[in-house]
Amino acid sequence: MSAISSWLLSIAGVVILSVLSELVLPEGQMNKYTKVIFSFAILLVIIMPLPKLFGKNFDISKLFGQQNELQEDYLYQLNLDKVTALSNDFSSRVESEGMKKVKISINANILAKKLEIFSVYVDLCDIEYTKDFGNIDITRAKMKILDIAKTFELLKDVEVRFNE
Repeated sequence: MSAISSWLLSIAGVVILSVLSELVLPEGQMNKYTKVIFSFAILLVIIMPLPKLFGKNFDISKLFGQQNELQEDYLYQLNLDKVTALSNDFSSRVESEGMKKVKISINANILAKKLEIFSVYVDLCDIEYTKDFGNIDITRAKMKILDIAKTFELLKDVEVRFNE
């Protein structure tokens, strides 16, 4: 027996059962409920072979998975923009205090729903001091950078590491 003939027999069987139940049951509320149930059963029997037409690996969640991917991409881009802006603000604040060529890297989990910052790396190997800074002292520069880091809300409880 082919798949189409068995599918048609299933539809016919459910329709015959619904007609028989309608004849046997008395008029009233119960008859209304059975009509709804059998209508739903007929609909399911008609729809049953559709996944096979689309392919053997048909998965309904794949139809709705696109939205989750878009949401993850949006969160990733949003967190990446936050980290980039924070790094640029930090660098500009350090430069305004009289220290040039200071490289700042922020170690963060940008894939999380809420941005998680683990640590900040400050490279002082190529540091240049301007006249505004005053005395050339690496310890004073580190203390100044730590003070600047504390002014940012996202960096208050974050470890700042230095590379000289």
